Amino acid sequence: MQKLYIGLAWTVAGAVVVQAAAIAFAFGGMLNLVSEGGVVDKALLESYQAAGVGEPGLMIHGIVGGMVIPLVALVLLIISFFVRVRGAKLWAAITFGLVALQVTLGFSITDVPYLGLIHGANALAVVAAASIAALRVRRGRLAAASAPTAGEEATSDAVAA
Repeated sequence: MQKLYIGLAWTVAGAVVVQAAAIAFAFGGMLNLVSEGGVVDKALLESYQAAGVGEPGLMIHGIVGGMVIPLVALVLLIISFFVRVRGAKLWAAITFGLVALQVTLGFSITDVPYLGLIHGANALAVVAAASIAALRVRRGRLAAASAPTAGEEATSDAVAA
């Protein structure tokens, strides 16, 4: 379960990187279209005829951010209840909460564009939380693997309490 947890946490972090790349591609394509005299409006976006101007980036951003990341974060939270490493549940819950906030902000940007500032900053928080979740469990696995067993004696000069 720990390997699955680590894999899911890294998947969330990696998917956020895909998000950033996709929206940068979409925005760059739109800027290219406008610089060549084109117009980006609702009709262009709804017609799905903007294929050469970054439209796939918008679709990737929407699908990965609206479905893939929330689903993986939810599975991470569920799996965290079966992982016996200190902090696994906490960091999975923090990651899931930040993802829920991210989705809410993403769908609210059309009404309040300034929320885009928080949306971008929160994406970094999602990457950080998911990375910490993965690293804590990995460190817990390594510590458990290197801990002395009941039959081994301590090699320290410390006085037993």
